[in-house]
Amino acid sequence: MIRNRYHFVIGAVFVALVLAAAAPAEAQRDYEPLFDKFNFKLAGSWLAIKTEIRLDSDLTEGEGTKLNFEDDLNLGSGEIIPTLAFEWQVGRKHKLGVRWQDISRDSSAQALTEIQWGDETIPINADITLGFDITQAFIDYTYYPWVKERWAAGFGIGLRWMDMTTTLEWNEETIGGGSSDVNAAAPLPYLYFEYRRLFSEHWRFITGLGWLYLDLGDLKGGQWIGRAGIEYLAGKRWSFGGAFNLSNIGVDWKGLKDEEDNSHVSAEFDMGINDFTVFARVRF
Repeated sequence: MIRNRYHFVIGAVFVALVLAAAAPAEAQRDYEPLFDKFNFKLAGSWLAIKTEIRLDSDLTEGEGTKLNFEDDLNLGSGEIIPTLAFEWQVGRKHKLGVRWQDISRDSSAQALTEIQWGDETIPINADITLGFDITQAFIDYTYYPWVKERWAAGFGIGLRWMDMTTTLEWNEETIGGGSSDVNAAAPLPYLYFEYRRLFSEHWRFITGLGWLYLDLGDLKGGQWIGRAGIEYLAGKRWSFGGAFNLSNIGVDWKGLKDEEDNSHVSAEFDMGINDFTVFARVRF
């Protein structure tokens, strides 16, 4: 039953995109500047990140230690990274959007208490090196039942693809050390709502909200995503602006792969990725 629901969600995204692509062609500029026919956005994002993970193993008794990567392992909570995005207004009432980020961080810390991390037991005073990498892509399809001269509102479905790699190494002077690699990747769907408005001929405001709770086999939990931005339309080809992007995900994730490609590890995962983005958009 769970597998069928998973296939239904993926199938729904595919059908929505096919229907959008099959929408009747319209005059290329009749919905501008409220929408763009095509646009490509290059952005710089200032991130604020909070990451809490508890890693359990079927090979050990009891639950692992819940770690706050930023507070307990000195992982940087602020990063500046590039963000890429693309939008295609398939028709007056259909839009497809894609947004991509890659976040890589590493840190060094000392264990202040004994840590149970999957199969590893890390003793007090051990030196810990952590590498944490997340690649995430957001794909949104939006249908707009309401399109007016100066505003539009719509809803749709989105897919957040998350690929996570965690590498933790430790060493203690008297007993040696160890390491643990954990990899996980999954599509996380959500329902999406968007509202946009023209304040004037040159100023455009866009906001959106996505949310969904899911239970798909090895993955159970929820996420929400919020966006709000304003931009200055500099002629027909360029725009410049800023946006806030907020997201949170909290899941129980089973069947994670370790360094030997075994799937006996599970995690309780809670992460918030918020950013302020400054961008330039090329409009076609």
